[in-house]
Amino acid sequence: MPTLARIDQVELLQHVIVKAVPGQRLFEDDTDRDIFLRMLEPLLARTETQCLAWVLLPDHFHLLLRPTRQRLTTLMLPLLVGYARGFNKRHGRRGRLFRGRYKSVACEDNTVLKELVRYLHLHPLRSGEVAKYKDLESHPWCGHGAIIGSSVLGWQSVGEVLKSFGTTKVRCLLAYRRFMKAGVGQGERRELAGGGKLRVRRLGVEAHPTRCDGRVLGTSAFVQELEEAQEWSRAQVRGRAANLFAPKRAVVSVSEVVEKVAAALGLSPEQVRVPSRLPEVRMARSVVCYLAYIRNGHPGKVVAAELGVAHSTICAGALAGEALLSNDYRLYRLRR
Repeated sequence: MPTLARIDQVELLQHVIVKAVPGQRLFEDDTDRDIFLRMLEPLLARTETQCLAWVLLPDHFHLLLRPTRQRLTTLMLPLLVGYARGFNKRHGRRGRLFRGRYKSVACEDNTVLKELVRYLHLHPLRSGEVAKYKDLESHPWCGHGAIIGSSVLGWQSVGEVLKSFGTTKVRCLLAYRRFMKAGVGQGERRELAGGGKLRVRRLGVEAHPTRCDGRVLGTSAFVQELEEAQEWSRAQVRGRAANLFAPKRAVVSVSEVVEKVAAALGLSPEQVRVPSRLPEVRMARSVVCYLAYIRNGHPGKVVAAELGVAHSTICAGALAGEALLSNDYRLYRLRR
Protein backbone atom coordinates (compact mmCIF):
# COMPACT_ATOMS: atom_id res chain seq x y z
CA MET A 1 0.00 0.00 0.00
CA PRO A 2 1.55 3.35 -1.03
CA THR A 3 2.34 5.91 1.65
CA LEU A 4 0.04 8.93 1.58
CA ALA A 5 1.55 12.36 1.05
CA ARG A 6 1.82 14.53 4.15
CA ILE A 7 -0.67 17.30 4.79
CA ASP A 8 1.76 20.20 4.91
CA GLN A 9 0.15 23.63 5.06
CA VAL A 10 1.17 26.94 6.60
CA GLU A 11 -0.49 27.78 9.96
CA LEU A 12 -1.35 24.12 10.52
CA LEU A 13 -0.44 22.64 13.91
CA GLN A 14 1.68 19.50 13.37
CA HIS A 15 2.80 16.77 15.74
CA VAL A 16 6.15 15.53 14.40
CA ILE A 17 7.61 12.18 15.46
CA VAL A 18 11.05 10.97 14.39
CA LYS A 19 12.44 7.55 15.39
CA ALA A 20 15.83 5.90 15.01
CA VAL A 21 16.38 2.70 13.08
CA PRO A 22 15.82 -0.39 15.28
CA GLY A 23 18.63 -0.98 17.75
CA GLN A 24 20.09 2.51 17.32
CA ARG A 25 19.90 5.57 19.57
CA LEU A 26 19.37 9.08 18.22
CA PHE A 27 21.13 10.68 21.19
CA GLU A 28 24.08 8.83 22.70
CA ASP A 29 24.77 11.55 25.27
CA ASP A 30 23.83 15.07 26.32
CA THR A 31 26.24 16.50 23.75
CA ASP A 32 24.13 15.02 20.95
CA ARG A 33 20.96 16.51 22.40
CA ASP A 34 22.59 19.89 22.83
CA ILE A 35 23.83 19.86 19.24
CA PHE A 36 20.34 18.96 18.01
CA LEU A 37 18.77 21.92 19.85
CA ARG A 38 21.50 24.25 18.55
CA MET A 39 20.59 23.16 15.01
CA LEU A 40 16.85 23.48 15.65
CA GLU A 41 16.93 27.06 17.00
CA PRO A 42 18.19 28.91 13.88
CA LEU A 43 16.00 26.81 11.59
CA LEU A 44 12.89 27.80 13.57
CA ALA A 45 13.86 31.46 13.20
CA ARG A 46 14.76 31.19 9.51
CA THR A 47 11.55 29.40 8.53
CA GLU A 48 9.38 31.37 11.01
CA THR A 49 8.08 28.19 12.60
CA GLN A 50 6.63 28.12 16.12
CA CYS A 51 7.70 25.31 18.46
CA LEU A 52 5.00 24.89 21.12
CA ALA A 53 6.26 21.71 22.80
CA TRP A 54 9.14 19.26 22.41
CA VAL A 55 10.89 16.32 24.01
CA LEU A 56 14.10 14.45 23.21
CA LEU A 57 14.29 10.76 24.18
CA PRO A 58 17.18 8.34 23.59
CA ASP A 59 15.76 6.69 20.46
CA HIS A 60 13.18 9.24 19.20
CA PHE A 61 11.90 12.78 19.61
CA HIS A 62 8.63 14.70 19.37
CA LEU A 63 8.05 18.28 18.20
CA LEU A 64 4.79 20.25 18.21
CA LEU A 65 5.25 22.79 15.43
CA ARG A 66 3.23 25.42 13.60
CA PRO A 67 4.86 26.82 10.43
CA THR A 68 3.75 30.41 9.81
CA ARG A 69 5.46 31.37 6.54
CA GLN A 70 6.91 28.25 4.91
CA ARG A 71 5.91 24.62 4.82
CA LEU A 72 7.17 22.25 7.48
CA THR A 73 9.44 20.33 5.13
CA THR A 74 11.67 23.42 4.73
CA LEU A 75 12.61 23.00 8.40
CA MET A 76 12.63 19.22 8.78
CA LEU A 77 14.77 18.36 5.75
CA PRO A 78 17.89 20.39 6.70
CA LEU A 79 17.41 19.50 10.39
CA LEU A 80 17.36 15.74 9.86
CA VAL A 81 19.99 15.60 7.11
CA GLY A 82 22.36 17.88 9.02
CA TYR A 83 21.95 16.07 12.32
CA ALA A 84 22.37 12.58 10.78
CA ARG A 85 25.59 13.56 9.01
CA GLY A 86 27.03 15.11 12.15
CA PHE A 87 25.97 12.19 14.34
CA ASN A 88 27.57 9.62 12.02
CA LYS A 89 30.79 11.63 11.89
CA ARG A 90 30.98 12.08 15.69
CA HIS A 91 30.31 8.42 16.44
CA GLY A 92 32.18 6.83 13.53
CA ARG A 93 29.17 5.11 11.99
CA ARG A 94 27.68 4.82 8.52
CA GLY A 95 24.21 4.26 7.11
CA ARG A 96 20.73 5.47 7.90
CA LEU A 97 20.00 6.96 11.30
CA PHE A 98 16.24 7.55 11.05
CA ARG A 99 13.52 4.94 10.60
CA GLY A 100 12.00 6.02 7.29
CA ARG A 101 10.63 9.51 6.78
CA TYR A 102 9.46 11.66 9.65
CA LYS A 103 5.84 11.31 10.74
CA SER A 104 3.67 14.41 10.95
CA VAL A 105 0.05 14.53 12.14
CA ALA A 106 -2.10 17.56 11.32
CA CYS A 107 -3.88 18.59 14.53
CA GLU A 108 -6.86 20.80 15.27
CA ASP A 109 -5.73 23.55 17.64
CA ASN A 110 -8.82 24.07 19.74
CA THR A 111 -9.44 20.37 20.41
CA VAL A 112 -6.07 18.70 21.02
CA LEU A 113 -3.44 21.42 21.57
CA LYS A 114 -3.37 21.18 25.37
CA GLU A 115 -3.51 17.38 25.32
CA LEU A 116 -0.54 17.22 22.97
CA VAL A 117 1.53 19.64 25.06
CA ARG A 118 0.90 17.48 28.14
CA TYR A 119 1.57 14.27 26.22
CA LEU A 120 4.97 15.50 25.02
CA HIS A 121 6.12 17.09 28.25
CA LEU A 122 5.23 14.09 30.42
CA HIS A 123 7.20 11.71 28.20
CA PRO A 124 10.40 11.81 30.34
CA LEU A 125 8.34 10.77 33.37
CA ARG A 126 6.60 7.91 31.57
CA SER A 127 9.85 6.62 30.07
CA GLY A 128 11.80 6.80 33.35
CA GLU A 129 14.13 9.60 32.24
CA VAL A 130 13.06 11.42 35.41
CA ALA A 131 11.88 9.76 38.62
CA LYS A 132 9.29 12.27 39.88
CA TYR A 133 6.98 14.88 38.38
CA LYS A 134 8.84 17.65 40.22
CA ASP A 135 12.05 16.65 38.44
CA LEU A 136 10.50 17.72 35.13
CA GLU A 137 11.00 21.36 36.13
CA SER A 138 14.79 20.97 35.87
CA HIS A 139 14.84 18.39 33.07
CA PRO A 140 16.72 20.06 30.18
CA TRP A 141 15.46 17.87 27.35
CA CYS A 142 11.77 18.80 27.19
CA GLY A 143 9.86 22.10 26.99
CA HIS A 144 8.09 21.90 30.37
CA GLY A 145 10.70 23.96 32.21
CA ALA A 146 10.47 26.84 29.71
CA ILE A 147 6.69 27.07 30.16
CA ILE A 148 6.77 27.24 33.96
CA GLY A 149 9.76 29.60 33.89
CA SER A 150 12.49 27.43 35.42
CA SER A 151 14.50 27.75 32.19
CA VAL A 152 14.60 30.27 29.36
CA LEU A 153 14.37 29.23 25.72
CA GLY A 154 13.91 32.15 23.37
CA TRP A 155 12.88 29.90 20.48
CA GLN A 156 10.04 28.10 22.29
CA SER A 157 6.60 29.67 21.80
CA VAL A 158 5.64 29.67 25.48
CA GLY A 159 3.02 32.41 25.11
CA GLU A 160 1.13 30.46 22.43
CA VAL A 161 0.70 27.57 24.87
CA LEU A 162 -0.16 29.59 27.97
CA LYS A 163 -2.85 31.68 26.28
CA SER A 164 -4.92 28.51 25.84
CA PHE A 165 -5.06 28.17 29.65
CA GLY A 166 -6.41 31.60 30.60
CA THR A 167 -6.10 35.37 30.32
CA THR A 168 -3.48 36.48 32.87
CA LYS A 169 -0.02 34.96 33.20
CA VAL A 170 -0.49 33.88 36.83
CA ARG A 171 -3.78 32.14 36.10
CA CYS A 172 -2.36 30.55 32.98
CA LEU A 173 0.58 29.07 34.90
CA LEU A 174 -1.66 27.75 37.67
CA ALA A 175 -4.03 26.17 35.17
CA TYR A 176 -1.13 24.67 33.23
CA ARG A 177 0.42 23.14 36.37
CA ARG A 178 -2.93 21.64 37.43
CA PHE A 179 -3.50 20.27 33.95
CA MET A 180 -0.06 18.65 33.85
CA LYS A 181 -0.39 17.05 37.30
CA ALA A 182 -3.80 15.65 36.38
CA GLY A 183 -2.21 13.72 33.52
CA VAL A 184 0.60 12.06 35.49
CA GLY A 185 -1.35 8.83 36.03
CA GLN A 186 -2.78 8.55 32.52
CA GLY A 187 0.01 6.33 31.19
CA GLU A 188 0.97 5.98 27.55
CA ARG A 189 -1.67 7.64 25.37
CA ARG A 190 -1.00 6.19 21.95
CA GLU A 191 -4.09 7.86 20.48
CA LEU A 192 -2.17 11.15 20.55
CA ALA A 193 0.59 9.82 18.29
CA GLY A 194 -1.54 9.65 15.14
CA GLY A 195 -4.90 10.38 13.54
CA GLY A 196 -7.95 8.56 12.27
CA LYS A 197 -11.43 7.68 13.52
CA LEU A 198 -10.40 5.36 16.38
CA ARG A 199 -7.98 7.87 17.88
CA VAL A 200 -10.52 10.69 17.64
CA ARG A 201 -13.12 8.59 19.45
CA ARG A 202 -10.70 7.52 22.18
CA LEU A 203 -9.77 11.15 22.80
CA GLY A 204 -13.43 12.14 23.11
CA VAL A 205 -13.01 14.78 20.41
CA GLU A 206 -16.04 13.48 18.49
CA ALA A 207 -18.28 10.59 19.48
CA HIS A 208 -19.28 9.54 15.95
CA PRO A 209 -16.91 11.05 13.38
CA THR A 210 -18.21 10.91 9.83
CA ARG A 211 -14.93 11.84 8.14
CA CYS A 212 -11.50 10.68 9.21
CA ASP A 213 -7.92 10.54 7.97
CA GLY A 214 -4.96 8.74 9.49
CA ARG A 215 -2.88 11.88 8.96
CA VAL A 216 -5.31 14.14 10.87
CA LEU A 217 -6.28 14.42 14.53
CA GLY A 218 -9.45 16.48 14.81
CA THR A 219 -13.17 16.72 14.12
CA SER A 220 -14.90 15.68 10.90
CA ALA A 221 -15.32 19.34 9.93
CA PHE A 222 -11.57 19.88 10.31
CA VAL A 223 -10.81 16.81 8.17
CA GLN A 224 -13.18 18.04 5.46
CA GLU A 225 -11.61 21.49 5.52
CA LEU A 226 -8.14 20.02 5.01
CA GLU A 227 -9.37 17.70 2.23
CA GLU A 228 -10.89 20.63 0.36
CA ALA A 229 -7.71 22.64 0.84
CA GLN A 230 -5.61 19.78 -0.56
CA GLU A 231 -7.85 19.43 -3.62
CA TRP A 232 -7.79 23.18 -4.18
CA SER A 233 -3.99 23.37 -3.96
CA ARG A 234 -3.67 20.68 -6.67
CA ALA A 235 -6.23 22.25 -9.01
CA GLN A 236 -5.15 24.17 -12.09
CA VAL A 237 -5.53 27.92 -11.57
CA ARG A 238 -6.51 30.32 -14.33
CA GLY A 239 -4.14 33.22 -14.74
CA ARG A 240 -4.68 36.83 -15.71
CA ALA A 241 -4.70 36.06 -19.44
CA ALA A 242 -7.89 34.00 -19.10
CA ASN A 243 -9.58 36.67 -17.01
CA LEU A 244 -8.68 39.56 -19.34
CA PHE A 245 -10.92 38.23 -22.10
CA ALA A 246 -13.72 36.89 -19.90
CA PRO A 247 -17.17 38.50 -20.37
CA LYS A 248 -17.21 39.61 -16.71
CA ARG A 249 -13.72 40.64 -15.70
CA ALA A 250 -14.47 42.12 -12.28
CA VAL A 251 -16.47 39.42 -10.51
CA VAL A 252 -15.79 40.81 -7.02
CA SER A 253 -15.07 44.46 -6.17
CA VAL A 254 -11.70 45.37 -4.66
CA SER A 255 -13.29 46.48 -1.39
CA GLU A 256 -15.13 43.16 -1.13
CA VAL A 257 -11.87 41.28 -1.74
CA VAL A 258 -10.30 43.24 1.13
CA GLU A 259 -13.20 42.33 3.43
CA LYS A 260 -13.07 38.62 2.55
CA VAL A 261 -9.31 38.36 3.03
CA ALA A 262 -9.46 40.27 6.32
CA ALA A 263 -12.17 37.93 7.65
CA ALA A 264 -10.19 34.83 6.64
CA LEU A 265 -7.10 36.02 8.53
CA GLY A 266 -8.89 37.46 11.55
CA LEU A 267 -8.15 41.11 10.69
CA SER A 268 -10.32 44.16 10.13
CA PRO A 269 -10.61 45.67 6.61
CA GLU A 270 -9.08 48.89 7.96
CA GLN A 271 -5.96 47.01 9.06
CA VAL A 272 -5.55 45.53 5.58
CA ARG A 273 -5.93 48.91 3.86
CA VAL A 274 -3.13 50.55 5.89
CA PRO A 275 0.54 49.61 5.16
CA SER A 276 2.12 47.79 8.10
CA ARG A 277 5.13 45.66 9.03
CA LEU A 278 2.98 43.09 10.83
CA PRO A 279 3.36 39.71 9.07
CA GLU A 280 -0.39 38.98 9.02
CA VAL A 281 -1.19 42.38 7.49
CA ARG A 282 1.55 42.07 4.87
CA MET A 283 0.25 38.61 3.98
CA ALA A 284 -3.31 39.91 3.65
CA ARG A 285 -2.26 42.80 1.40
CA SER A 286 -0.33 40.47 -0.93
CA VAL A 287 -3.32 38.14 -1.16
CA VAL A 288 -5.58 41.10 -1.99
CA CYS A 289 -3.20 42.08 -4.81
CA TYR A 290 -3.40 38.61 -6.32
CA LEU A 291 -7.16 38.14 -5.96
CA ALA A 292 -8.12 41.63 -7.13
CA TYR A 293 -5.51 42.15 -9.89
CA ILE A 294 -5.00 38.61 -11.24
CA ARG A 295 -8.17 36.71 -10.42
CA ASN A 296 -10.75 39.48 -10.87
CA GLY A 297 -8.97 41.60 -13.48
CA HIS A 298 -9.17 44.98 -11.73
CA PRO A 299 -6.73 47.64 -13.04
CA GLY A 300 -3.54 47.86 -11.03
CA LYS A 301 -4.08 51.55 -10.25
CA VAL A 302 -7.49 50.74 -8.68
CA VAL A 303 -5.95 48.07 -6.43
CA ALA A 304 -3.07 50.39 -5.57
CA ALA A 305 -5.49 53.16 -4.58
CA GLU A 306 -7.43 50.78 -2.32
CA LEU A 307 -4.25 49.70 -0.51
CA GLY A 308 -2.52 53.08 -0.52
CA VAL A 309 0.59 51.92 -2.41
CA ALA A 310 2.37 52.76 -5.65
CA HIS A 311 1.03 51.20 -8.86
CA SER A 312 4.43 49.60 -9.52
CA THR A 313 4.22 47.40 -6.40
CA ILE A 314 1.04 45.57 -7.34
CA CYS A 315 2.70 42.96 -9.59
CA ALA A 316 5.24 42.01 -6.92
CA GLY A 317 2.45 41.83 -4.34
CA ALA A 318 0.38 39.62 -6.61
CA LEU A 319 3.26 37.16 -7.08
CA ALA A 320 3.75 36.95 -3.32
CA GLY A 321 0.01 36.56 -2.80
CA GLU A 322 -0.23 33.62 -5.20
CA ALA A 323 2.51 31.78 -3.29
CA LEU A 324 0.77 32.47 0.03
CA LEU A 325 -2.54 31.17 -1.26
CA SER A 326 -0.86 27.94 -2.32
CA ASN A 327 0.51 27.30 1.17
CA ASP A 328 -2.07 28.58 3.68
CA TYR A 329 -5.07 26.27 4.11
CA ARG A 330 -7.07 29.07 5.80
CA LEU A 331 -7.36 30.90 2.47
CA TYR A 332 -8.41 28.12 0.10
CA ARG A 333 -12.05 29.27 -0.16
CA LEU A 334 -10.95 32.70 -1.41
CA ARG A 335 -9.45 31.26 -4.56
CA ARG A 336 -12.68 29.83 -5.97
